[in-house]
Amino acid sequence: MAAIELILSSDTARIGQDPRILAKRCKRGELVRVRRGAYVPADYWAHLNDLQRHGLRAAALVNTTLTPPTFNLQTAALLWGLGVVGTPSQLCTVTSDPRGGRSKHGIQRTLGSLDVGVTQLGGFRVTDKLRTTVELASTLNFAEALAVVDSSLRKHAPGDSVDAGSWDKEKAWGSPSNAGDLRDAASALGHQTRQRRVARILDLSTDKSESVGESISRAQMILLNFPEPRLQGSFTLRSGRTARTDFWWPELDLVGEFDGQGKYLRNKLRGQQTIQQAVMAEKARENGLRALGLTVIRWDWAEMMNPRTFARILNDGGLKSRRAA
Repeated sequence: MAAIELILSSDTARIGQDPRILAKRCKRGELVRVRRGAYVPADYWAHLNDLQRHGLRAAALVNTTLTPPTFNLQTAALLWGLGVVGTPSQLCTVTSDPRGGRSKHGIQRTLGSLDVGVTQLGGFRVTDKLRTTVELASTLNFAEALAVVDSSLRKHAPGDSVDAGSWDKEKAWGSPSNAGDLRDAASALGHQTRQRRVARILDLSTDKSESVGESISRAQMILLNFPEPRLQGSFTLRSGRTARTDFWWPELDLVGEFDGQGKYLRNKLRGQQTIQQAVMAEKARENGLRALGLTVIRWDWAEMMNPRTFARILNDGGLKSRRAA
């Protein structure tokens, strides 16, 4: 969804109108206040998801403060297009003032450098991709940290086009991070425990994971101690078409697929297909894989996040955990 111009109280006053008219329109339900002094049309706001609303709040903060904020952690990751799970409840910013670390008015402030590892991303001042990746990897739980690092390493597919200044990204902006550079950045972390944590995440990360769901799936397999799969297996179906699978265990003739809603709901992933056509095409593809003698197992987000359910799905496919019962 393309960005829209924020309606700013300061602009309204600049052209000689009473800014209070915006508050009145907000009370009538015509506008939504993104934050103090910044509004958008109510129907536009209604069609945004949580991540898009968070990004728009970041844009509103930039346009309503005298000193531009420097975004970090989950907010910076969102603006980079990294694989963040969920949406932060507050805008994440960094400050160099030891007295300015309190969080209020929807803004979380953490103490840190404003000079090292900081860059401009379109209209936003943010911690750079390396710093953002490493700081999140050192603080998030294992699965979420792995998703962020995987997305930072991921190479762009041919034809991917991402706008640096857009807060509505589905792909990471810029060149993929280099694992060696991430290790160097991790070595600069203040605590050895955090350094070791990031080093372990980097050991298990890959640039072949194509979505947050795939990364979280793999993290759950690691935590449950299941055999490691190959990623993005490629098969030639009897129809002559090529089918790629999320996970593949060749010794078991087993493939696994994460069923994210995106493959059916996002126009970019469906191409010109309707949702019904996309579902039918996916079913035909699965039948083609089974015709090759492969077993196909599938899971969705809720099943993946329930360890018992996820382990049962993997067991049903023939996988055995190396962990004692």
